Amino acid sequence: MSAIAGNTKIIYDTDNNPVSVPNKTQNIVTIGAVPVLSSFIFALGKGDAITNALPSKFKNSLITSKLYDALAPNASKTSTYLLDSMDSGVNVELLLKDNPQIIFTMDSMVAKILRGKGLNVASLQWREEKDIKKIMLFLGEVMGVKSKAVEYNRYVDQKLSYVHSIINKIPSKEKKKVLYFDYKTMTTPHLIVDWWVMKAGGISLSDSTRKIEKFTFSAEQIIVMNPDIIVLSNPNDVDSLYKNTKFSTLNAVKNRQVFVSPHGMHLWAYRTSEQPLMVLWAAKTFYPEYFNKLDIREETKAFYEHFVKYKLSDQDLTDILQPTPSGAIK
Repeated sequence: MSAIAGNTKIIYDTDNNPVSVPNKTQNIVTIGAVPVLSSFIFALGKGDAITNALPSKFKNSLITSKLYDALAPNASKTSTYLLDSMDSGVNVELLLKDNPQIIFTMDSMVAKILRGKGLNVASLQWREEKDIKKIMLFLGEVMGVKSKAVEYNRYVDQKLSYVHSIINKIPSKEKKKVLYFDYKTMTTPHLIVDWWVMKAGGISLSDSTRKIEKFTFSAEQIIVMNPDIIVLSNPNDVDSLYKNTKFSTLNAVKNRQVFVSPHGMHLWAYRTSEQPLMVLWAAKTFYPEYFNKLDIREETKAFYEHFVKYKLSDQDLTDILQPTPSGAIK
């Protein structure tokens, strides 16, 4: 919903708060889930409007930092607008000083605090699959590229429909039990994990009926779950899991079916505009014999060229799809 007010228009965010949108948006800041929010803006081809730097913890990932620097060229030498080296807390004073046109956040409380200081803030909440479409349409209107947002949403529908048309033919007895988690914390950190596992035809073992984001479990519980496929967040942990004698009886370990989530603008396993690519990658990984005609490298390359307006090199594609320990998000 929007309304015209002088030289700006008012659009309501996902928390139904008014956001003032200028005729030309060229100075925006993403706070909190920076790679997530920025990835949606990158997919609309508007990264040059982003003026906040990437938080330091993501700079460990060679490909994520490379893409951010390239796609947000006006942000590389600016502040993260965070308070300390641990990337925590928001530097309200600096935000007030720089006064960006719009601040985007996925934290309703942060949005409320900043709005109370007189800043123009949009809260973007993602709770269900349908919310991504709302977010993209909202961002499309804010950035002046609504048709691009409509096209992105259509692309998502097409790719999900394609995957569904194939997994719908897979017998129930062939469906794979899948567990995605962070090995060091024994935690599945986000509900979105259950979504892409199930959309790719897998049986999610991270309690798909839960309402809270995090699902934490013990080694003993993993043994009982006995996943056919394990997807990890960090490539540094693959060898450790294989060498852990506790897990030697797992089907995923015995059959060498332990994989790592691709890393691009962000970790594909998390909320990101690359989510449809994650479903394609997962479907191909879970059921290679059914998706033998799917070329995930070509799909990734085409997505970036068309939506992100960035041509990935062969090395970029390898870095994204086969993350190495030195280039991982820690």
